[in-house]
This record gives sequence, structure tokens and C-alpha cells, in this order.
Amino acid sequence: MKKRLLAVLMTAAVATSAFVGCSKGASSNADIVTELQEPVTIEMWHYMTGKQAETLQEIVEEFNTTNDKGITVNAVAQGSVADLNKKVIAASQSNTLPAIINVYPDLATGLINEGKIVDLATYINDENVGMADDMKNDFVDAFIAELSQWEEGKVYGLPMTKSTEVLYVNKTLLEKLGYTMADMENLTMEKLAEISKKAYDELGIAGFGFDSSSNAYISTLKMGGMNFVELDGTINVDNEWVREFMPFLQEQTTKGYFRIAGEDKFLSGPFSNQKMLTYQGSSAGFAHINTNGAFEIGVVEVPVFEGKDKAVIQQGASLFATSTVSAEQQYASYEFMKFLTSAENTAKFATSTGYLPVRKSAQDLDSVKALIEDETNLYGQIYNVAQKALEYAYYTPAVNNAQSARTSVEEKYAAFVTGNITDLDTFVKDLLSEVETSISRQ
Repeated sequence: MKKRLLAVLMTAAVATSAFVGCSKGASSNADIVTELQEPVTIEMWHYMTGKQAETLQEIVEEFNTTNDKGITVNAVAQGSVADLNKKVIAASQSNTLPAIINVYPDLATGLINEGKIVDLATYINDENVGMADDMKNDFVDAFIAELSQWEEGKVYGLPMTKSTEVLYVNKTLLEKLGYTMADMENLTMEKLAEISKKAYDELGIAGFGFDSSSNAYISTLKMGGMNFVELDGTINVDNEWVREFMPFLQEQTTKGYFRIAGEDKFLSGPFSNQKMLTYQGSSAGFAHINTNGAFEIGVVEVPVFEGKDKAVIQQGASLFATSTVSAEQQYASYEFMKFLTSAENTAKFATSTGYLPVRKSAQDLDSVKALIEDETNLYGQIYNVAQKALEYAYYTPAVNNAQSARTSVEEKYAAFVTGNITDLDTFVKDLLSEVETSISRQ
């Protein structure tokens, strides 16, 4: 635990070292523009749909009508995350990137290496347009650390669509088994296995499942102090801890105590239909749960193996400004990103979509306070649990082709724990081979 706390503090220190304050001279940079002489139009590419896209458009329209700098933003949906990624890569190759892209950090890595993403630290630390104090004291540390991982003293993005994972519990069925929500506090995986066996024996349902098989493997590996793939390309799939936890999870799953999403795609469906007792899933996924008034839901922190460090992923896409547009458009991008991530707007976006606010001060706003103080509101329960989780949440290093590597571990994990791959050596060998191929492919 001491090692984990030290790691968290070190990560926060590195992230905040990028924000040097507003001393004269320290933040000046002849290559950036901090004042516009004429109107500027910029385009933002994103993958949002439904309520997310609707809320984003409301914020865009407010910015367009209220900013006094002559900046106009056009937010353009590009389809799914995969569709957006393909279009960003193609645009990068043809030098036609938009001013802002809302993508995951692993995709941004290649663009950063090519010099196509703006280091926002020069704006953040500027004495006229900066927000160094806000970055150090108000933005969620874990989110900023992820966007500062490439090089000390540089910040390549601002967080937006962020979430972590929580444990959703069918409180009604839990009590039927003779347990209470108090039994789910500081929950170990071993205790959860005991509860899950009872759920299977007495109710005929699985007691637990990971909504994401890749997160199941990566987070459990992190409990042992290791990243799935390090930023330098080191792959951690063959070690004593993997050889301990994978057979345990296989045993629980093949016996029916645990389960994977499988053909259901997501576990919110079986959970809603009371076909499972608990599941570990995204804090932003609660909108897909429908109790139909048949049961009560409880929310607690995710389980941890005995003797290991707590580990829960923080994930989601962030905002990146591209350097392939004019200096004026780069500055305009920063101003819009700053507006979009203000306390008021991150609160509006979070409470409308289920994502987490990216600023700590958002919880002091009436719109958020009303939700987190309402014990009957599921978002309020999730928010309070997520704030505890973010104290030890980790991010996955943004290595080249990380999404492809995650797909490999998603498939191999599911195959092993369900018994379709029976030999652990085969699992390790096949996974290592596929991940090596993924991260080496440009």
C-alpha cells in the first residue's frame, strides 16, 4: 500500500510540474498566438451520439454566441470511436487534420511523436490566457497525469469524457442471501467468490462478472504493480502473479460463480434481468441498467485480491489540439477547450451524460450537489464511490496500437477463463505473440 501511495504521489508531482505559474518571461513563447486580430473558425471531430452529442452542441452554441474573440466552433461527429480513429489517421497522412480531435491517448501517441499535437503547457502557463492554478488545484489529478505521460513538463490534452469502474450490486438479492451492503465494503475478490458461490447455489445465477474482459486482466495485473504494456514497450503477460490469478478466475468462471459478458456484449442486461448478483462496469454505464422497479441497486468500490494494491482504471477520450492548423486556430482551440472543461460545463456534460466531471470544484455547483446528495439517485451513489476510486485509479500507458493489444487480451482472457483455452502456457504464449505484433505495427 505504501508503494502504491508513493507511486500516486510521484505521478501527481510529475503532472503538476508542467504548471509553473505565471511569472513573466517563463511562459512567453514567440511561436504561440494569444490574441486574435480577426474572426477564426475551427472544427472539432468527435464520436458522440445521442445525449452526449446534444449536450456538446449546446455548449458549442453557447461558446459561439458568448465568446468575445470572434471564434466559431463547428463540432462534427465522425461515427464510432473506430470510425473516428480511421478518419484521424487518414487526415494525418493527408495533412488535413481538424483543429481539435476527441480521441483516446493511445491514438494521440503517434500524432505526438510526429509533432502534430500542440503542447498546451505554453498556453496554460501564459500570464494572460493561462490557467496554471486550475490545472494544479482543480482538475482531477489522475486525468491530468494521463495527459502528461509522454514528456515531463508538457501537457498534450485536456480531459473530457472520463469514467472509472464501480461494482453494481443487486441489493435485494444480496439481502436474500443473508448479506448486507456493509459486507461489500472493502471487498476482496476472495470474499466475492464466496458470495458468488452462494448466489449460484441458492439462486442459480452468477455472482459476479467483469463487463470488460480486457479491464479484468489489465486491472488485476495492476494489483500486482504491473502495467499490461509499459510506455517503453515492455509486455507483462508472463509472471508469477498472472499464473496465480488467471487459474483462480478460470475456476470461478467455469464453475458458474463468475461469468463474462459473452454474447450479451455487456452485463447491464443480465444484471437488469436479475440473472447475476453483481458486476464491475463503467461508472458511465448506469443508464443501461433498468430495474423496472423489481430491485434496489447498491454501488461500491471494485474488489481487490487479498494482499494486493487496489487498482481501478480511469478511462475515456480527451481533447487534443492539432499543430497542423494556423497559430490562430491553435489558440482558438485552446480557448474552446478551456471553456468546454470549465467547472460549469464539465458539470453540465457530466450530469447530462453520466460521465465524471473533470474538475473537483464541479461538486460545489448546485446541479451536481443536488444529485450527489440525493440518496435515491443512482448517479449520486456512483459519483461518491468514483471519487474514492479516483484516489488510486490508474491509466494505461498510451503505447502504439494499444487498442489492438486490448482486443487481443479481451479475446484471450475470455477464452481462458471459460475453459476454451485450458493450458496457461498456451494463453501466455499466444497473448504475448499477438500483443508484440500489435504494438510493433505502425
